[in-house]
Amino acid sequence: MTSHFPSGRPLFSLLEDTFVGTTEDGRLTVHGRWGVIELEDSSPLVREALHRMGLGPVSLENIPMLYEDFATWRQSGRLGARWLRLWRTLDLLGGCMVPSLGLHDGAGPILSLVAVVPDVVFRCPHVGVEDTIDVRPGTTIRDVVDDELLECPGLPYTVALHRPPATGIARALLAGPTTIAQVTGGLGVRGEVVSDVVSYLASAGVVHVAETGKNDRTSTGPR
Repeated sequence: MTSHFPSGRPLFSLLEDTFVGTTEDGRLTVHGRWGVIELEDSSPLVREALHRMGLGPVSLENIPMLYEDFATWRQSGRLGARWLRLWRTLDLLGGCMVPSLGLHDGAGPILSLVAVVPDVVFRCPHVGVEDTIDVRPGTTIRDVVDDELLECPGLPYTVALHRPPATGIARALLAGPTTIAQVTGGLGVRGEVVSDVVSYLASAGVVHVAETGKNDRTSTGPR
């Protein structure tokens, strides 16, 4: 199994109106705006991950049980057994989970994907640096408090752009069909960061690859 590993920090959290509970027989439940999700896996790993995500956005590789698997993922792109186990639970969370992208500067995420429907599964596809990419028709950007929002009717996510370079990359993409290489040269941002942002926007459905079939080759999670 292959996966796209961001050069930045993949971060995860729960929606602000989501909380984790426990049934009488000890099963974990996640209570969100779309109802209650009863989880089959109530292992210490899942409990710790959900606890941290409730405080998030957080980097789940900091969970001691995931150290070894995280190193393997970074080096080979292969997901270990513990990561796969956790991903199965994360998939069940649907729109209650907020995937974010951070840099290695400790300043928090540069963008977050906020679901507007319950049945979403986060996948971060690989996009080649020379692939022609475009923004979905109808996508707009607007200011909201301290963020900028990328929105498009019919898509499962709204993208919150928290700070540069995500904001500049998004605006460059809105200018018309382009490539990661062209955006990198135009903005003077590291290519790895542009690739990360484009991959997250592709996961949200905001960006698509013009060449059919090239925008779903690899992902941050299991297929």
